[in-house]
Amino acid sequence: MPTQPEPSDEQSRRLVYLAAERTLSSWIRTALSLMVLGFVVDRFYLVLRQAFGGKSVAGLQARTLWHLGGSILIALGALMAVVAGIYYLRFALRYRRNGSTEVGGSLVVAALFTFVLGAFGVALLAVLAWVAK
Repeated sequence: MPTQPEPSDEQSRRLVYLAAERTLSSWIRTALSLMVLGFVVDRFYLVLRQAFGGKSVAGLQARTLWHLGGSILIALGALMAVVAGIYYLRFALRYRRNGSTEVGGSLVVAALFTFVLGAFGVALLAVLAWVAK
């Protein structure tokens, strides 16, 4: 049975870097999902209030709890995006220092995107807090 040749050191290093990019992508998807879920939780009280014809139903008029729960999820998503970006930057910079493999422009794009996503989460929190007044 023929065996596959062992990958070269350079190929192995490139595969490790690509795995780190896939991991960052997973963390970003999770952070986005948390922020979307937080927005839905924050606004879901409107759906429930409409479903009950605006009547005061026990617990459904507690706007503060819906807003707090949604805000916490949005903040967690924004924090997750920024922390994932920081970990990825640290890994990629260490990787570049310790090896000869070039990481390319994806380092800047990935880091920028994660920080912009975190800033978007903070802006979303500010808008929801302003609307909740």
